[in-house]
Formats: sequence, C-alpha cells, structure tokens
Amino acid sequence: MSEHVGLLQSKSAICLLQRKELTDALYHLQAWFILPVPKASVQSIVPYPLITPPFADKTVFPLGFPANTHPVFLSTGYQNDIRMINLQIPALLAGSIYVPYTDRLRDGKTPFNYGVQNYIGGVDGKEFEGVVPYDGLILSSTIAAVGNAEGTPIFVGRFAPNNDAYAPIASNPDQFVAQVKQIILPNPVSGPGIIPEAFDMTFATAISPLYDAKTFHVIINQPVILTNLLCQRNTYYFNETFAEPSLRSGNVTLFGPLAGNAPSALAGKYNQQGGYSASGEIVGYNPETCAAAAANVDPKSLQ
Repeated sequence: MSEHVGLLQSKSAICLLQRKELTDALYHLQAWFILPVPKASVQSIVPYPLITPPFADKTVFPLGFPANTHPVFLSTGYQNDIRMINLQIPALLAGSIYVPYTDRLRDGKTPFNYGVQNYIGGVDGKEFEGVVPYDGLILSSTIAAVGNAEGTPIFVGRFAPNNDAYAPIASNPDQFVAQVKQIILPNPVSGPGIIPEAFDMTFATAISPLYDAKTFHVIINQPVILTNLLCQRNTYYFNETFAEPSLRSGNVTLFGPLAGNAPSALAGKYNQQGGYSASGEIVGYNPETCAAAAANVDPKSLQ
C-alpha cells in the first residue's frame, strides 16, 4: 500500500481520511502568522520539551526573535478542489494553532509541530457542509471524528469571511481580516447558539517584513505530532505560478477559554506581528514513526 494519506489541512486544521493514494489539497489561499509567546507559557501546554529555534540563523530569522519567547503560529485558509480517489471535496475552510520546534524525539535538535487547536468548516455559511454527496452535518462531524481517531484534534468552526481565507476591509481595501470561531452548540433555528471566537487577524502587506518566506516554509513543514504516538508529514509547496506569496504585518488576537477555546496560556493581543500568505499545494503522508517522519522531510520544502 502507498504511504500517502488523504489530508485536509489548513495553516494548519488537519483532517485525516485514510486512503491508498496520494491526495493533493489545492489551496486557493492561506495566511499564517508567527507570534512570540513567553516560553514558560508555551511549555505549560506542550507535553514535550521545547527546542530553542535557530534565532541566530539570519536565513530563517533575519531579525532574530524576542528574548525569552517561543514561536506559536496560526493559520486560516480556503481549500479548493480536494480529490481523494472516488471522493471530491469542492471546498473547505480551515484554521489552526501550532507550536513549532517541539522536541518529540527528546534529542534536543529535531523539530516537530505540536497541534494546539484545529478547526474546519464549510463555505458560504454552511458550517457543517464540506464534502459531497453526504449530509453536511453528519459529514463534518464524521470528518472531525475521523481526525480525532487518527490522532488530530479537530473542532467544527465558523469562519469570516465564509468563502475565502481572508477578505479586504471595506473601509480600507489594502487591509485584510480573518476570524475563526468554534461551534460548540449550534442553534440554526433561533440562533446564535454557543459559538465563541478562537482567534482573529487583521493585516496588510508588510513594508518592513519581520521574516522571509523561508521562515514560514521551515516552520510549517516540520512533521506534525499526532496523539496516537505517531507523527505525520504534511508538506507544503509554493513553486506554482499561482502561489503569489506575500509577506504580511498585522495584529492577531487569541481568545482564552472565557471568550473562546484557545488555552489561557496563549490568550492575548499580539500587535505588529509577521505573517505570510500564499496559494500552494500540500502533500500528505500516512502516519509513521516520528523518527521516520523527521528523517523523510523533503529538503526542497524548506527553501
């Protein structure tokens, strides 16, 4: 059997649907932001040691990184025309929160991404719709259940905008906004239900970028730690003509458990942070041992 696995993921949300063949998820657009969070706060929610990132490496962190902090990255994205053998998924929205440079092997040098939260939802306000020909509510819950069973924590989310990764602000088209909420208890009849905000981001093209594109390639292509003692490679490529990468600058708010469901250790407003947006393709693989996942990372994806 092929080692490839069908994968639906955004900056992060991962949904695993076990298949025998490769699945490519074509991203219409996706945005990532890196946040400097106090290292002690990050360590309090990660069950593995943290590796000190290569802050002195100017090819990865051209301006260094704030002292005594550790990077946490968020993403929001629109996935388009996802094909898995006999199943075609026209579109999904997804968001995620990850901690890179996690020491899964406890060797002090091999970086992994630890998933904090992942969210998926349908487009055009159909939060529970994502795949045809199945019923949207049942299917979205099934996707999340399969993801959790395969080792990836997933929640059903509501996204704004509800048909793209982010949208321009009406009063200032040069600025963009994106918002992710978790649907805890939907109420389609009388509304609004229990739908707390997870995070939002407001940004524009960076005049003086904090990072390079390589920074994001290196971070997002670290293998993902699953909850079933295995790991998984989810490799992003941005070498197509439609990639249109852009370095961003903006403000990100992470809402804690009183307002949303992000861990209180990460909650806060992070102003003037560095981001990246691009369209690309992701190649997902079957879960494997964490040592194998790290050893088989494609060096070209880190450039």
